Amino acid sequence: MPPAKQDIHIRLDGDVLEWFKAHGKGYQTRINAVLRAFVQTRERVDRKSTVRKSAQ
Repeated sequence: MPPAKQDIHIRLDGDVLEWFKAHGKGYQTRINAVLRAFVQTRERVDRKSTVRKSAQ
């Protein structure tokens, strides 16, 4: 079960917001998915970096 959503205020560049909105309903969900993918990627990179450092 994903964590509960939180209401926030975020400032985005206008062109970025318009790109997401241009793809129809659910733009906030898509923004969230992109941010989640970024976080998951960074977590994997950080874990690999930690493993390499501990192996040295």
